[in-house]
Amino acid sequence: MTAEALPAPTPTPAPEVAEPDDRRRRRRLILLLLLFGLLVVFLGLLLWYLIFRQPLPLPQIPTTPVMPGYATSYYGAERPTGVAVASSGDRIYVTETDGAQTARVFDARGNELGTLEPPASTGTEHVPVYVAIDPLTEEVYVTDRPTGSIYVYNRDGVFQRAFRPPAELEGWQPLGIAFDAAGTLYVTDLAGLAPQVVVIDRTGALARTLGATDRLNFPNGLAVDAAGNLYVADSNNGRLLVYDPSGKLAAQVGRGVGVGNLGLPRGVAIDGRGRVYVVDTTGQAVFVYGVLEPGAERLEYLGTFGTQGVEDGAFEYPTGGAVDGRGRVYVADTINDRVQVWSY
Repeated sequence: MTAEALPAPTPTPAPEVAEPDDRRRRRRLILLLLLFGLLVVFLGLLLWYLIFRQPLPLPQIPTTPVMPGYATSYYGAERPTGVAVASSGDRIYVTETDGAQTARVFDARGNELGTLEPPASTGTEHVPVYVAIDPLTEEVYVTDRPTGSIYVYNRDGVFQRAFRPPAELEGWQPLGIAFDAAGTLYVTDLAGLAPQVVVIDRTGALARTLGATDRLNFPNGLAVDAAGNLYVADSNNGRLLVYDPSGKLAAQVGRGVGVGNLGLPRGVAIDGRGRVYVVDTTGQAVFVYGVLEPGAERLEYLGTFGTQGVEDGAFEYPTGGAVDGRGRVYVADTINDRVQVWSY
């Protein structure tokens, strides 16, 4: 006989273990404490508002402005002094006060495209110093102090003409140069005992003069902001002066060792946000200031960038400065024979 297989026994499920009562009570207590804490916080906020009618003070977030960082350098100009750049950044014009003593034009990558040659010499040495771009025509204006001239070139560096100053400025010594958005020309004139800034309209007529009574001492770089305020690097006085559109001295930054004070300011540039960049030759850095506020007698100091040296990001007696439409800052690093480019 064959034995019949017996069915496998069905496993008996393990009995459920009930959660101890003390553990359940502990969890409920923790939940009640959390709810009570949230209620206390809410009631506290409500009480604060009902008593003081103002929001609770929050921790302050640091607002230190970010300074641009070093990007690259352009070489090819000896002892560069002045620098101007097209708003698109595709043309950079640099004056050199040594070597060929000419002005050079570079593309956005730092490749030299040509030189801006002055007319034939008249027996006086040409020394181009500062450069500016007419916003309406894109013509390039270069000051040549020894000859008392301003030479005008097209955007590719081809000589067009010598600028004729108004009759009242015969014998002038042009140095710093800038345009405002409307194409009005501003020039620092070192002739005579009282250096000044002369303002020339689009017809070539003298519109007015500024600074003759402010004891300017070898004023260099100029810049005009979107509101029409004129910034003057009063170099040998160690000051940056700001004139409002009416010609009134509205604000200034002085010389000294305090935070934000200057040493020997030369170049001035203003970016699209109204930030003011002052190239300080003896400070071996670029000082950055905020937008001129109505009624303010001093610009807000935001910080500096650069240091002294020969490595990337360091300067040796920088002079001129410029800003393009993309927030890049160009600095004529004079003794290092290069133009440095900084970017946000």
